[in-house]
Amino acid sequence: MANTSYPKGAQKMLGASIDFADDTIKARLLPSTYTFSTAHEFVASLGTGVGTDQTLTGKSITGGVLDADDLAFGTLAPGSTVKAMAIYKDTGNTSTAPVLFYYDTVAGFPFDTNGGALTVPWDNGVKKIARITAPFYPLGAQKVLAGEINFSADTIKVVPLPTSYVYDDAHEFLDDIAAVIGTAQTLTSKTIADGVFDAADPSFGAIASGSTIGSYLIYKDTGTPSTSPLLIRLTSDYAVGLPLGTNGFALSHQWPNGATKIFSLIPA
Repeated sequence: MANTSYPKGAQKMLGASIDFADDTIKARLLPSTYTFSTAHEFVASLGTGVGTDQTLTGKSITGGVLDADDLAFGTLAPGSTVKAMAIYKDTGNTSTAPVLFYYDTVAGFPFDTNGGALTVPWDNGVKKIARITAPFYPLGAQKVLAGEINFSADTIKVVPLPTSYVYDDAHEFLDDIAAVIGTAQTLTSKTIADGVFDAADPSFGAIASGSTIGSYLIYKDTGTPSTSPLLIRLTSDYAVGLPLGTNGFALSHQWPNGATKIFSLIPA
């Protein structure tokens, strides 16, 4: 297959249960007998690994990108075949330690152990260990990886942005947005299912004519613009019907009904 996220792990990331900065994150080498399943949720589902699980050190989260020092597994006894590697949060109990990422597209995998030492280098490109990218704002994605955004419990709002808005990777909070169109609406009936976020379609009420909507902004509302993190900007690449001129009538927006809904943390 290909490198991917465990859906139940992605679900926990969106529920602020995973803090890659402060949690103990480990890697396990998986033998050829392991079969990936989207239903796998905890380390107990992985079975016995090859060698000793290693803790990620030198971790960093920058703009939605997770990185760490290369992994050194030490000497591996001969007689095993390593097919993949899993990343998980170590809770001290394999029945409660969530599995997060699965990697089988790694240089040199699969391989037979021969008594030599193994070091696994992370990608030196833009992806590193893992990356949350568009439609997320980089600093919003960074907060997701640090467990600062709970899409289930936090107040998450959406508001239209005018075509005059100029996107900037450095934009972090609501007060970085000079102007919006209409009144922000709180997302209701939110669901997080296997790393996929959905909510009821928002209704913005009557919007005065004369504006052109270029995108929709989703953010966490803290009650203060200077501390309300920007999370997602949905442009015409992600939202049907944009740009859209306002005409004084009521405006509703329909979220996609496909598998990814509003967004998904599972790679396509």
